[in-house]
Amino acid sequence: MLKVIIVLYRDILEDKDLLSKLEENVKLLKTYIGPDSLYAVITSEMKCLIDRFPDLVFIRNDNGSLKYGIYKALRKLRGNNVLVVDGKERLSLDKIKAFISTRGQNMLALVNDKWKGIGLFRVIDLDYYIRTFEEFLNSNLDIPRIFQKVKERYGIQYEVV
Repeated sequence: MLKVIIVLYRDILEDKDLLSKLEENVKLLKTYIGPDSLYAVITSEMKCLIDRFPDLVFIRNDNGSLKYGIYKALRKLRGNNVLVVDGKERLSLDKIKAFISTRGQNMLALVNDKWKGIGLFRVIDLDYYIRTFEEFLNSNLDIPRIFQKVKERYGIQYEVV
């Protein structure tokens, strides 16, 4: 089963288009994936989103960072394939289809070695990603480097889209 997590964190609170992006992304995900599989990680400053998006299941991001939000989501959704979406990104149907159609592989969207806000974690590899995120929560490693660490340590491959 596939679960989708939209990760919201403190750094994106300044984005003026955040609410419109979130509304578009939720509408697209609800239509294509289904409303029962949508989750959002939010900080305490974002409690107003609970009333605005009653279909989402919310997870608290106590730390407020992107990395911690992903870590909390992966722990919570253990036992599922997890599609992680950075709340600052605007999704398209083509991007979602590209990730969903190849569920047999961990996937990461990169442009010039920078994460482009979407990644797919296979259930079989989830514990390795959780363990690695936990280890590097307080480091300056970004998401692509964490994927690389998992590959180096455990031989778990991922596809770059």
